[in-house]
Amino acid sequence: MNQTEINMFASIIYYQSDLVCLHFRSQLIQQLDHWSYRVISLGFIFLTIGILSGEVWANEAWGSYWNWDPKETWAFITWTIFAIYLHTRTNKNLQGPNSAIVASMGFLIIWICYFGIGLHSYGSFTLTYN
Repeated sequence: MNQTEINMFASIIYYQSDLVCLHFRSQLIQQLDHWSYRVISLGFIFLTIGILSGEVWANEAWGSYWNWDPKETWAFITWTIFAIYLHTRTNKNLQGPNSAIVASMGFLIIWICYFGIGLHSYGSFTLTYN
């Protein structure tokens, strides 16, 4: 074999390995997208049940279903973002990067709701020492 044939053979091997790598990367992205959709759908159902049961409990405890305090507002914002995500997943024109961006925004908003907001504005937690 001369140098030209060796270079050509090496470039073909490199090109084929690059195609194999792209194929596996594409499969991994599709699997992650599929599993994120399933997990977010299940979480959306639980979030909806939690918000509705919280409203019923709030009506019994404080006499109103919804007070628009920061915790309730951010729970509603979280629910809305994930409803938008589920909508983007069902719309063929918005799938792909658009739904991934919305899912990332929802993940960020969950962290804001959990750590940034804290308890309800009228809720408190006191420690008692015996």
